[in-house]
Amino acid sequence: MADELERARKRESKLVAVFSAIDARADAEAALGDALIELKDLGVAQADLAEMTGLPAREVGAAIRAAKNRSDSGDETPETAGEHAPAETSGHNGAESH
Repeated sequence: MADELERARKRESKLVAVFSAIDARADAEAALGDALIELKDLGVAQADLAEMTGLPAREVGAAIRAAKNRSDSGDETPETAGEHAPAETSGHNGAESH
């Protein structure tokens, strides 16, 4: 019985670690997308971003789309505020509607 309880505690602890890592990854992906958008705004082509960073072009595009989607859902950075979200949808958080 004690072994089962200890295993359950370890599983719970590892699940907490997994969810923490997922949150950290989401934050890192958001920062990546924001930085890539800023570089694009400075005139760097998306294909050049992939070459400069060593990231696959598909990953560059996905990071940019994710950052734009995040901006559209109301979680905007000062650089992207107002660029994507129309005023009538500013109160809607698309991330919460599934």
